[in-house]
Amino acid sequence: MKLNNIEVKHIYMLGIGGIGMSSLAQYFLYNGCKVSGYDRVRSEICNILENKGANIHYEANNDLVPNDINLVVYTPAIADDFTEWEIIKNKKLPVYKRSDILAMITPQFKTFAVAGTHGKSTVTAILSHIWNTADRDFMSMVGAIIKNYENNFIINGEPKEFIVEADEYDKTFLKFTVDTGIITSIEPDHLDIYKNYEDLKTAFTEFANKTKNEIWLDENVNLQTNKKNLTYGLSDNSDIFAYNIKLKDSKYIFDVKSNYHNIKIEKLQLNITGKHNIKNAIASIAIALSNNINIDQIKKAISTYPGLKRRLDLIYNSKNKKYYDDYAHHPTEIDALFEALKSIYPDKTLCAIFQPHLYSRTLYLADGFANALSKWDRIILLDIYPAREEPIDGVTSEWLLSKIDNKNKYLMTKDELLNNIEKINEDIIVTIGAGDIDRLREPIKNKLIEYET
Repeated sequence: MKLNNIEVKHIYMLGIGGIGMSSLAQYFLYNGCKVSGYDRVRSEICNILENKGANIHYEANNDLVPNDINLVVYTPAIADDFTEWEIIKNKKLPVYKRSDILAMITPQFKTFAVAGTHGKSTVTAILSHIWNTADRDFMSMVGAIIKNYENNFIINGEPKEFIVEADEYDKTFLKFTVDTGIITSIEPDHLDIYKNYEDLKTAFTEFANKTKNEIWLDENVNLQTNKKNLTYGLSDNSDIFAYNIKLKDSKYIFDVKSNYHNIKIEKLQLNITGKHNIKNAIASIAIALSNNINIDQIKKAISTYPGLKRRLDLIYNSKNKKYYDDYAHHPTEIDALFEALKSIYPDKTLCAIFQPHLYSRTLYLADGFANALSKWDRIILLDIYPAREEPIDGVTSEWLLSKIDNKNKYLMTKDELLNNIEKINEDIIVTIGAGDIDRLREPIKNKLIEYET
């Protein structure tokens, strides 16, 4: 396949198992390219790639870099002093960030890009499920694995449309060519990249202004753009909104009215919890209506949307104990998770096991994390997951723990956690975070089975 002026024959991907890189790898595999790559650990998504023909190694070793590669793509998580850079530079190959490759791909399709501090993976996934239910010719790259699809890359027919997350990290989303844009939320984050919150908002404004056609904003997003801002939400002041909302057996039943499309849809059913997810569904419905997807297909898609892995993901369920896993890594997301669980289990006690993600995020949002975590009945902190970062002096989980206003709080290693699972007497246990805490899912589940039998 040809990408700009490059005839891509064999692409080499550093950090290939990352959620963003892996969907891109599948795009190249779909187009008949040879794909190889490196990642630190073999993950579930790496298994998907290997089953589709990717060649992946898990040891940084110059001898394992294929000789015939003609394009290199990397993620910012790869350090500048990474071992394999030496041989890659010696080969004098074209080298791009993932965001640069997406910038080359988006103009080839009618592109729907979902941006926002929270909610973008869910909106991208719901949109993808609606498009798939309607049998559209499209592809999508989602920042999480969609349940039932068991993948983060969906392709149907001969793609003419592209649904993609537009990440604000590293100002990635400003590189895209976008036909329709969605902004789900704007809150302080990635302040290692942006000077301050106003700088972050400026980038979102630029994203909105660059969008060719419609730009849809959550009703709580306050952004001055040169577009007509279309809004979605739960208020009848929005251009499209949900009303008559009822929660029954952990499922939402609601109606939708769109003044923009002059349409009413009654008795939609959404099988994932949390009022924020109603908003995510409404954003997706707005885009679907603007693109001539009929009401019956929309209702079917919303009622059959399976949810994302690591989004209030029920891992263990017994009479006495339930264990969930969630990707939340920002104070607002932890608050939304807490509220969602309280709406399902108002009389149950809750234990949060949180792995902070990034030293910079922990530093800038420490008070927000402390406030969000203080509400839980028990809090267990793991060490900060560094990802691409070096430690920041004084920024530790012990420091964050000291800010939490709750006596029932603990700092543990992963091994200490597993050895103390039986001492957690709360009804609901939740592992929370965007690092590698998900690798504890099976060990925790197995410990719970062991202790309860």
